[in-house]
Parts: sequence; structure tokens; C-alpha cells
Amino acid sequence: MKAQSGSRPRLGLEALEPDPVESYRLNSEYNGSHIRYDEYPLGWESEKGLWIGWGYREQWIVGEVLGRGGNSVVRKHQHKKTGRVRAVKTIEKSGYSFHAREFNIMTILNKPEHRSRFVEFLGWFENRDRLFIAMEYFEQGDLRKHLDEPLGKVVVQIITMQVLNGLQVMHANNIAHRDLKPDNIFVVSMSPVWVKLGDFGISKRIHGDTSYRSRVCTDYYAAPEVLGIDTNSETSIYTNAVDMWSLGCVVYELLAGEKLFSSLGQIMAFFYNKGKFPEQKFKELAAPLSDAVESFIQGLVLLDPDNRPSAVDAASDAWLQRPDYDHV
Repeated sequence: MKAQSGSRPRLGLEALEPDPVESYRLNSEYNGSHIRYDEYPLGWESEKGLWIGWGYREQWIVGEVLGRGGNSVVRKHQHKKTGRVRAVKTIEKSGYSFHAREFNIMTILNKPEHRSRFVEFLGWFENRDRLFIAMEYFEQGDLRKHLDEPLGKVVVQIITMQVLNGLQVMHANNIAHRDLKPDNIFVVSMSPVWVKLGDFGISKRIHGDTSYRSRVCTDYYAAPEVLGIDTNSETSIYTNAVDMWSLGCVVYELLAGEKLFSSLGQIMAFFYNKGKFPEQKFKELAAPLSDAVESFIQGLVLLDPDNRPSAVDAASDAWLQRPDYDHV
């Protein structure tokens, strides 16, 4: 099945500029099962308002599986001639209704000034049954692959600040990530430390009086308001503060080498205990944490989302203002 795109985008001849999402469309022939496929690079012809093929063919080889989701799989693809690589997410259309939203968010975050913070969006193509999203490939994978043991305190400080810089951009554009976890923080380099936020499959952008309501998350990192634990709550609305709760869980895990909440039951116990932080978890750690980082984590994992700091405020926290050399 050919992934048709040569006749796209769906713009009139009078159009002077390409549609932001359509401008990322790749002209590829791929049915999702072959070990190789062809791609025909396109160029934008502004006078005609059309995408024009450059007349040459690039061949890509489908490689190893990098990750799987509920209705998607990510594989490594390699350009046969040059050897350059990219990660391609294949999504079954029948089970995925968020692709337009995901594409729009990725185009917003793919602006040149933001690419140091987010996984680069390289393009997309489709056939009748599947969508294919081409993205930047990371040889070192995600942070989950680096958690065989706790990370150094200064390393975690740097990662935290870089994640906060990304969240500041997202929240300034009214986008909540909604699935922040080590698996979605990708490693460019660990020396020097450089990570990027990725996987915006369930991220959402609000417009006007719309808000976040649906439950989409990974339970271990999800705030109580997302999980619907409070049965007395009169609203199902939640805000960007859900990302701040998740960040608190991530920071603890990077420092401790274990999850702050390892089950939904533990989050429920925290909730019904009126948010009394399980401080014994800090005391049980092999490497003690400084009072500053404990305070930072506790300030993020608050039951009332209105009391959690914004990404901007969290970035100015005392713990992030100087290297934690005393507790490396």
C-alpha cells in the first residue's frame, strides 16, 4: 500500500505558504511490514502552492524495535546510502484518535529555538491503516535505560533544570505533557548531561475555555486529580500542575533508584492520609538526600494542585541554584 503524499497538501493553488502540519509530510512508499521502503523528498513550490518531488529516491531500511505502546511501535530506520538514522513510530489508525493533536503539538515544539529541549520531529507519512511519525533517534535511549542505579545529585539537578525549561515552553503554549516519566525523557548525552522531552501522544493543548479532563497517564507518576481518587471532587478539570507532580516523582526516582509511588494503592494512601509525605522513604535511602532536595520534591508532590509551583517558580528553587556537591 503506497503512502500517498505527492498530491498533498490539501491546499488550493492560491495558497502561498504550506500548512504547518502538511509541511512535514514525507512522500514515502511503505506498507509497514517490509524491511525497506522508498522515499521521494519533496520541495515547496510557493508560486504554485504545491509540493514538488525532487525526482530522486532515497531508500530506508527498517531495523530493531526501540519501544512499544498500546497501539504503536517505534523502530529504528536507517538511510541505506548515508547511514543516518531516525526513530519511526508506527500507529494503528483504528486505535488512535489523537494524531492531529499530536502533530500540531510537535510542530509547535519543533521550532528552531526549542529543538534543544524537545525530540526533533522529522516528518510523517501514512497509508490506509497506519500513521508513521519520524523523529530524532537517540543512541543512548531514554532515562529509564540509565537507572540501573541512582544518578548523581548534580546530574539530577541538571536534568531537572532541563526538564523544567522544556515544561516552561510547553506550559507557556498551554500544552500539558500529561505523561512525564523517565521513559519520555531522552538522552542526547550523559557527559555533558543533555536530555530532551518527547512522546507527546497524550499531550494536550487548551484553547479558550477548554480544559484537561480525560484520564490519560501512567499511574505511578500521575497526580491524584488525574486518577480521579477524590470522589467528593465537584470537577474533573485539572491543569498544567499535573506535570509538576510527575516531575516530583521523576526526581525522586532518579535520585533514589526506585519509584516514589510504586502502585495506585500507595498514591491513594498518600491522598487519604491528607498528603502526609512518606518521609521514611527518604530515611531508608542508602545515600541521604539534602534537606533542599527533599523540600523540592515535597513541594511538587502536593495534593492541592494550586499549591504546586509553576515550572518557572520551580526552576528558581534553592536546590537548583547551586550544585549539590555535599550530597553527590
